[in-house]
Amino acid sequence: MQADSRRFRYLGRMEKKNPLKLLIFACFFVVLSGCLEKTKATSLDRVAVVGASVTAGWGVQTPPIKGDFGGYPINMQHIMDAMILVPHEEVAYLGNAMFFTRPDKFGLELIEEISNYEPTLVVAVDYLFWFAYGNIDSPEKRIEKFTRGLSLLNNINAPLIVGNIPDVHKAIGKMLSASQVPTVETINTMNRMLRSWALLHPNATVLDVHGLYKSLLSDTKITMSTYTWPAGSQADLLQPDLLHTTLEGTVAAALAVADISELDGFETDPKIIMLEAAALARQEKN
Repeated sequence: MQADSRRFRYLGRMEKKNPLKLLIFACFFVVLSGCLEKTKATSLDRVAVVGASVTAGWGVQTPPIKGDFGGYPINMQHIMDAMILVPHEEVAYLGNAMFFTRPDKFGLELIEEISNYEPTLVVAVDYLFWFAYGNIDSPEKRIEKFTRGLSLLNNINAPLIVGNIPDVHKAIGKMLSASQVPTVETINTMNRMLRSWALLHPNATVLDVHGLYKSLLSDTKITMSTYTWPAGSQADLLQPDLLHTTLEGTVAAALAVADISELDGFETDPKIIMLEAAALARQEKN
């Protein structure tokens, strides 16, 4: 019944490198962007979400309702399942809240799970985050680690939406220490590297997580799909640690995924998505 009502609404709305050299290569490949055409996802049949704490729904729980006060965890799987209105298999959840402890190990394992699942679309909003952040001695070693993360993505043969690296310096002293946060220059270099990598991988599209977090941390107006959050909505979208999104903030990120996918078949009202995602999370636990 729930799936039928969602379809009805849909029908109603029919290796170690020199950082300087890497930066030069990045600029060169950006020039080539007009010559490379991306292959967009064509189906929402078998979607997989993969990544770290935002994908895993860190700190996000179902709100209490009459007759059920349990705070059940909600993750990106529940949100994407709630958003997709067309017939589809249950979204595959390949998130790991402990990703930050061993990015190389967990990153490889999750990529292997993706290969076994054979998805029609992979959503990796925060997969690369801990290949950029963490206690690393130098910018050069951060670049080296980030390059390893990119190399793992080479093994995805499905349409891929991958988030770039946000600047979350404002989270220092809350969830993050200064030693875990790359410099602004290093973040910019890694994002150029990702853009260059994506230009050479027609299955990949880069999601501007950097821009989204900049808006969140600046507390400015945010528009996703047909919905706008006015300036001053930071507390609704971002947890007090200034690092993890709330349920509504994760929905905003998921709507950004829907926008960039260029596919039809998504619910775009965040209030409906939140209600249905919470219902799916409750159903999973009961």
